[in-house]
Amino acid sequence: MAFADDEYIIFENGVWKHLLIRMKTTKKRLKALRALDICKMIHKNNGFKRNLEVEVAPDVMKNVSVYSLSKKLINTNNREKIDLSDKVKFLLEYSELERNKLLPLGITADGRYICKDISFGNKSNDSVITTGQNGRGKTFYATNMLASLAMLENRMLVCDVSDSFTRSETIMALPIEVVDALFEFINLADGKNKLPINPLFIGDCSGLPAKKRRIVGFIKSIAGKLDNEETKILTGIISDMLKEHPKVDAVTTEMLRNTLISSSNVGNHVYSLISSVLDDIDTIGFEEQSWGNFFEKSKRIPVLSFGNESGDNFHPLLDAMIASAFAWQRDHDTVPLSIVIDEIKDQNFAEGSPLHTILTQGRKYNTKFIGMTQHYISTTSHAIDVVKEAGIKIFFKPAKSLDRIAAELEYKSPADAGFGSMGIGDLILSSDCYNKFDEVNEHLVLHAKTVEFVKTSLYEKFKKEYGIA
Repeated sequence: MAFADDEYIIFENGVWKHLLIRMKTTKKRLKALRALDICKMIHKNNGFKRNLEVEVAPDVMKNVSVYSLSKKLINTNNREKIDLSDKVKFLLEYSELERNKLLPLGITADGRYICKDISFGNKSNDSVITTGQNGRGKTFYATNMLASLAMLENRMLVCDVSDSFTRSETIMALPIEVVDALFEFINLADGKNKLPINPLFIGDCSGLPAKKRRIVGFIKSIAGKLDNEETKILTGIISDMLKEHPKVDAVTTEMLRNTLISSSNVGNHVYSLISSVLDDIDTIGFEEQSWGNFFEKSKRIPVLSFGNESGDNFHPLLDAMIASAFAWQRDHDTVPLSIVIDEIKDQNFAEGSPLHTILTQGRKYNTKFIGMTQHYISTTSHAIDVVKEAGIKIFFKPAKSLDRIAAELEYKSPADAGFGSMGIGDLILSSDCYNKFDEVNEHLVLHAKTVEFVKTSLYEKFKKEYGIA
């Protein structure tokens, strides 16, 4: 028998003697003996012999003599395989991937899969934060995850603010037939296309309270945080407006402007905060339809490109679209909704903002947020602090703050976390993952590699549905 702890591989005496015999006969005998000499120099334990206190029965300890080898002698790939020895319940073979609604999160050193059960109604925190140095594979990983989520019957809304999800970029991560079948690219930058929906559409709301919530939520998403009294007054203003126009399917920007301008000081103040976004909506234009119509007509992964605005401090139109989509999802919670942003550092995560609300309350309405950032530790971005509430965290090799990230992952140091040996596509997963024995999600921190959509059973499902040989 052999087992591993944080530093050593530990052998029973009989196993150790067998290893020594094999070392004397192996063609690589000199290398093996040299490795033993190095090991001896590393931990100097009297010929590799160690004494361990072992609990052989409840509260009964016994001193056991064993032999050990330092794990520092093992190459990274084999060390990762050894570390999987106590993770068997989380390791799935390819044939097991179709069980429940399993989202593949990584593939281990021995070729098995780590997943999370994201079944509808599970009400778990399925939001995702992907972080790490530029060029380490964050976008490649996220793009493959989007295809998996689409085939797991998620509604998708991708908001691209740094040109990470252009057609040319997605083709680098997925086969062209997958991109052409699943992705739809809508360029909103410079007014190249209209907004795909009317964010002030209320024709699908079940009654006055839902209509009020839809319009007030839209206003607050771009006005910023209003205090309780201002919110109360604003709700009254919108309620009166809707009562005056009980049969409209959509509030026009002109109607909203006139209502706010002609009302109280609070209405005027709110109008001053949102007027520029209303101007943007009028300039860009919009399709006269609801999110329901849009999701029904569009391909499974619609990408709204807002242009490469990385570095801007605020994207109010993006917030308005996300708030509108989430408000619709609250009223039509029939399948999960995934909202994706490719660069989160500059987004608005203030309390009460749409993104903050989704991260903190989204699981109630089967809504997840998926975001990417280079810097997981930041003293200047409130967004980074908020996204740490995501239930699935994917760490590629960090750009900064290696000590703090290693500590959060419960490693003793960046070296123990293996940051130095992480190549492109290598990741550390910190998430509730699927335990196939108990059929529940349990927390796990594990080294893995990017799992590609085409190497999962979801790709087979895709080919069947789209008639691809």
